[in-house]
Amino acid sequence: MTDDTPTPRAPEPATPARSGVPAPGGIEVEPAARLLVVDDEPSIVDILQEFLGSMAYEVHVARSGEEALQRLPQVQPDVVITDINLPGISGLELMRQAKARDGEVAVIVLTGHVSAASAIEALRQGAYDYVTKPFDLEEVQKIVERAIANRRLRAINRQLVEELRQKNDILQHHEHELRERVRLATWQMTTLYEVGKEISANLELAPRLQIMAAKAAELSGGRGAVIYLRSEDTEEARVAAVHELAPPGEHDSIHAFDAERTLGFSSSEPAPVRRATEGATLELPALPSARVSSLLAVPMVTENAVIGAMVVVDKPGGFTAADEGFLALFAAQSAIAVRNSQLYEHTKTLDRLKSEFVAVVSHEIRTPLTSVKGAIELLSDHRFFANTEQQRKLLNIAQANAERLLVLINDILDFSKLESASLPMVMERHTLEPVVQLAIQNLRTLIEERRITVDLVLDPTLPDLMLDANRIVQVLTNLLSNAIKFSPPGGHIVVSATAGESHVQVSVTDHGEGIAAADLPKLFRKFSQIDSGSTRRVGGTGLGLVICKGIVEQHGGTMGVESRLGEGSTFYFVLPAGERGVLASARTPDVARSA
Repeated sequence: MTDDTPTPRAPEPATPARSGVPAPGGIEVEPAARLLVVDDEPSIVDILQEFLGSMAYEVHVARSGEEALQRLPQVQPDVVITDINLPGISGLELMRQAKARDGEVAVIVLTGHVSAASAIEALRQGAYDYVTKPFDLEEVQKIVERAIANRRLRAINRQLVEELRQKNDILQHHEHELRERVRLATWQMTTLYEVGKEISANLELAPRLQIMAAKAAELSGGRGAVIYLRSEDTEEARVAAVHELAPPGEHDSIHAFDAERTLGFSSSEPAPVRRATEGATLELPALPSARVSSLLAVPMVTENAVIGAMVVVDKPGGFTAADEGFLALFAAQSAIAVRNSQLYEHTKTLDRLKSEFVAVVSHEIRTPLTSVKGAIELLSDHRFFANTEQQRKLLNIAQANAERLLVLINDILDFSKLESASLPMVMERHTLEPVVQLAIQNLRTLIEERRITVDLVLDPTLPDLMLDANRIVQVLTNLLSNAIKFSPPGGHIVVSATAGESHVQVSVTDHGEGIAAADLPKLFRKFSQIDSGSTRRVGGTGLGLVICKGIVEQHGGTMGVESRLGEGSTFYFVLPAGERGVLASARTPDVARSA
């Protein structure tokens, strides 16, 4: 090949840093770039080697394409400067094989004017740049510097992309972990909510504990579960519920400290305990026949007090920290439910004792009251005793108050029986009109004394009803008595009954003072009266309407009131009609008449 020989200049050499050599101040610098110069002209090779070597580049040379290919693996050049027209393997073939080995290598081709088209083709095939002969060394220096800078920028870009990928992988991992935690927390909360609904379906302690034990085993994956509860009085722990384990023996209680020590709790501040054993089995307090190989015990704490322990056993593969955390949440929820059930059962016990006490006291009072009432009736009978006017007046007062006391005692007894769901009912098919007439007849004396007019309005299509006639008379008597008490002398009361598709409504309407809207909710509260002051005009226990409502509800009906202050009140109750039955044939077609 005959190319014009370049005339070298003496440019100021650049001083790129060498590999591994710290610059002044201790700052690490870039490694020296490696160059491979390939040309079959010795003068070209020598000039470029001397010139580029003076700038501290690591320069290697080859005088043919074959030699260059052999040196590529050892040199691993950053830049290849090659003549296009080499004997044997051409510069373009050398470029292709160099790029196949290192895609980032920068290839600068040398060419004469006559082969500029070849240089342009080389650019199309991936050459970084080309230099035409004869060339200026400063131009070569600039191209080499740009090629090295470009390669290093590509390396930095690759490094940044890789760092970005790694950080993106870390972010994706964190996002996956966060999503998994949110999913787990959502599942736990949803599960606890659903389990809580199942537990809350029954306030009784024993069924609740059995559900808790079964759910503890299910949620943790254990073979079985046991719940221990502390006694509030004796400091003993008893087996309160067992799931899929041998039941306790005769002596199912153990001192609470011994139970907690056996499970592995710390005496100062109980915390969840996980235990497992190889070969030998673990002991469960108060369950000598139940031997297990692994257990997870969680204290049940509420109001800063340990009320028991929840223990699950024998999970395949052993219990994990996740099981411990989830069971601790479930145990805390269960502890609150247990405490509520204990309070509920304690309240039930107190309520039962109260009802029994009221029943006993009322019964004991009725016996002497019957004697007093009978004696007063005998003293009032003119056939046996001749009383003065003053004596008759005093005996009438005594008899009225004895009757009043008997009514109060009966109310208290009925209320006590209603609360304990033991109020006797004799359900038979009855026509409603005689029941209403009997209630009015019971109050005939009071009606006449206050000159009250009572109108009875009955729907002619009223069906016969299944009811306890005496109890419905009691309800109507109470409602009529209240209407009479709160009606002015000479007032007007309407008793009506209407038939619906599946019910019958009975109403008692007065035209008295009426009731303020704010006072309506007080009417059906036990021991509550609207006029509760010491100067109230009407006496009573405040149980009448409560008893009426209870009787109606035991019939499967409802009771309510409508009232406006100054206009009067309507108390009504609704009874289910069931089968409409046969209409009373003796019923008068007139829908309104005076009682």
